[in-house]
This record gives sequence, structure tokens and C-alpha cells, in this order.
Amino acid sequence: MTSSVIGTTKLNSHELQLALLRHEHQRSYFKGFRRGKLDIIAEILLFCEQHKTKTSIMYNTNLNYTQLKTHINTLTTQGLLTKKLNKYATTEKGYRFLELFAQLNDLLNEFTN
Repeated sequence: MTSSVIGTTKLNSHELQLALLRHEHQRSYFKGFRRGKLDIIAEILLFCEQHKTKTSIMYNTNLNYTQLKTHINTLTTQGLLTKKLNKYATTEKGYRFLELFAQLNDLLNEFTN
């Protein structure tokens, strides 16, 4: 396998995991779901698939500015988000977090169903 094929496989895996995670988050809001820290982090990482400004992240993830600053600083420090020209984007490490987060949610759902 060449590296481009591996990269494509990762991208397809990312797309699948992100689609599943998006669906799960949309479903959870209808149940009166209260977000935890990891849910908020996952939402930010999902939203930042393409470069986004702080303002758009804040409005689309329903956070206030103080909460946003805290999460953005943590995510950039941990290497899950990258900042270029005042816009943020999810890194490979961020996508790995989302994959693991989706897997953990699947395991938890098995226990609750």
C-alpha cells in the first residue's frame, strides 16, 4: 500500500466516524442531553474540519467567550487544533480523538441499551 492509499483510508474512516458522531449529537439534543467537557471538545473538533474563526466556533457550538477561550487554549496546547491566520482547524491528533470518542460512545451505548 502506498501512503496516498493509507491517507485516503484514514480520510474515509474520519468521514465515517464524524458522520456517526454528528448523528449521535443531533439525536442527543432531542433527549434533553446535557453536554460534558468531552462532548464540547468533540463538537469544537467536528466544527473545525475546515478553518473557522473563534466567533463562528462560539456561535455554532453554543459557548460563551470565556468557555470558548478555555477550550481553544487547551485544544491548541494539546495539539488537537491548529491556528493559522486567526482561524482554527482540527489536526490529525484531533481526528484521532474524535475516532476514540465515537468508539467510547458506542461502548457506552451498549451498556445503556
